Amino acid sequence: MTYQEKLEQEKAYKEYEKHLAEQFAQSEDGEFEISDSECKGLEYLKQAHQEIGSTDKN
Repeated sequence: MTYQEKLEQEKAYKEYEKHLAEQFAQSEDGEFEISDSECKGLEYLKQAHQEIGSTDKN
């Protein structure tokens, strides 16, 4: 994975975190549901984010 790809994944992860925070803020009871596809996307982004963090430490 190139450095540019890592930056793009980091940006996507942060944008998705922002999206989830906005959904939470707009919910009336502090809860909201995400679709299966969103959940899978989040899991992928989390994994990619963790991989980026582990390569940055090395």
